[in-house]
Amino acid sequence: MIFGYTLLDPLVVLLGTALAIRLLATDSVRLVAYLPAALSVYFFIPTVTLLTLWQVVPMLLVLRVFLRGRITVPSSVRPVFGLFALVLFASAGYGFIPGSDTTRASIRVFYYLGVFGLFAFAYEMGRHQKSYVYLLRGFAVLAGVFAIYGVYQIVAYYTGLPFRGIVYGPSGAGFPVINGLPRINSLANEPKRLGFVLFVGALAFFELARHVDASRRTRYQLYGAFILAVSVLTFSSSYFISVAAFGVAALLLYPKRSVRYVIPVIVASAIVWAIGNQLGLGETLANIFDSRYAELELGLDAKFVYRQEFYARDYLLNHPWAILTGVGVGQYYSVLFSEYGVGVGYNEYGGLMPLNSMLLELLFDLGGLVTVPFYILLGMLVLKLRRSGLRFLTLALLYLTLQSLSIQTLHFQMLIAGLALGQLRIKSPVA
Repeated sequence: MIFGYTLLDPLVVLLGTALAIRLLATDSVRLVAYLPAALSVYFFIPTVTLLTLWQVVPMLLVLRVFLRGRITVPSSVRPVFGLFALVLFASAGYGFIPGSDTTRASIRVFYYLGVFGLFAFAYEMGRHQKSYVYLLRGFAVLAGVFAIYGVYQIVAYYTGLPFRGIVYGPSGAGFPVINGLPRINSLANEPKRLGFVLFVGALAFFELARHVDASRRTRYQLYGAFILAVSVLTFSSSYFISVAAFGVAALLLYPKRSVRYVIPVIVASAIVWAIGNQLGLGETLANIFDSRYAELELGLDAKFVYRQEFYARDYLLNHPWAILTGVGVGQYYSVLFSEYGVGVGYNEYGGLMPLNSMLLELLFDLGGLVTVPFYILLGMLVLKLRRSGLRFLTLALLYLTLQSLSIQTLHFQMLIAGLALGQLRIKSPVA
């Protein structure tokens, strides 16, 4: 029995907010362990928008900046943040004055302020050595809880037990099924978001395994492997593609370790594939990739186009100036709707049709003036982390950046990047 929005939703948001406030007031560093959960769990309070913890908690961090009267960011990124602030101000001004959707402009401005607050907090806390362990534990515990509840969703689906599915709003919920196999979303808002949270959590378990005694090392490694296995049940093609791209990029970053890891990965993949075929997973995965390939082949020529990214790319090709300047913060919904009609930007009921790709959303909101330097800096930071030996932060940021091409990962990238820069400051105090 599937259920969606309940009285538990506002209770979780209120209690989660209270916990964040308490941690900020008593031991700010411990909030680092809580942030992965706050940025992931999908419970909400219906307002002008669906108010979630991943909106509320970053704004608490912005409020903290104003109350303290100072901003803590590394000097190396201040010019980029200055450019970001300038472009955000100009883009927001367009959204508020000639733009057609001032409500979305307001919401997006608060969103980007929250992103900045999150980054500044992560950098400040990252200069405490124990923040790294808190982050690892936070991701590991979150992934464990998500994986267990995801398995429960499958059990409940087949046995008729009650479970929370994909929640579409205050009055809608569902649970997608492909070839008779359910796609889990656990307590995240959708399967692909669950996928990337589980993957980073598995990386956290593997990293923790390197820093514990031998009696616990194998157990942590098995936890990580279990979480990766559960992530397959999201049946998200964009997640699988991002993981494959990550695997190739990781081998390029760590070529000396390729022999050590490639053979075990091939063997493990063969075992999983053999077991999966017996359970019908192989056919399901093949159908998913065939469907995605057909979508990419047909693009806007398909009979039914539901991926907003096709329209977004088409719009940018037809309006190349938008690649440089964007269309105004929060304005892409109305811009795409005006260009292509119902089902693009807004559906027939007036509901939002958001872009999944963070790359495209940044281009539409802030333009290439911000987006291109942002991705260049992320790439440079990954390389610097690689040289510094911070393996988990290197791999997590690399993976999240690749995944951002198909889903929103900005909060997580800023959490990892901010804390990583703080850790680098510890390793090089004069930097």
